Amino acid sequence: MTGMLGAWLGGARKTRVDKIELHLISAHALLQAQQEAHVLAGDDSAQLGLCINACILARAAKHRGQAVFASGEDVLRKLPAQTIERWAEEYLALCERENPSCCTGEHTQLREALEQEPYERLKWKVLRAFGVLPSEQRAKDMTDGEYLYCVLQMMLDEQEQLDLLCPSCRQKLREPRCPACGQTLPEENAGFDEKRYEELMRQ
Repeated sequence: MTGMLGAWLGGARKTRVDKIELHLISAHALLQAQQEAHVLAGDDSAQLGLCINACILARAAKHRGQAVFASGEDVLRKLPAQTIERWAEEYLALCERENPSCCTGEHTQLREALEQEPYERLKWKVLRAFGVLPSEQRAKDMTDGEYLYCVLQMMLDEQEQLDLLCPSCRQKLREPRCPACGQTLPEENAGFDEKRYEELMRQ
């Protein structure tokens, strides 16, 4: 697995800063943090950003699995503003690593990395077949052997369906066809250099 893809798929969803760990929080926890921050800031809009950071950190900061702070107000009381800002920047960087935006060019690199990882594609086919998201605990608990078992069973299921067909229909199913209109697709010419063809056309 490539370094970029491994960091994304195998991310620990946490980062260490000073002597504590910052863990990604859920969307619900984020909403709670924003609501608490508005209460703390009151009518002082200039302090809202600092309060939001403090309330997020209160939910994200852990030490040996236990929350470090009781609330956003607790963070404001115990940490200087500079530390809150620095930790908040570390948390934001963690979010960007673990949840790359589809609006950036990074998703193209991730797609290309996935294309080079056939095993990850097989795992996705298993998850899709059973309607399971990668973030679900049952997906995280699956071993490589269990994924392989499912893939082989799916292949056997497909073969059983093919064996029920006559030779003519079986051959038709094996032919590459357009998923929209059903017409047979021409075989790709392995020796065709598209880049060279485009260069010749421009001459």
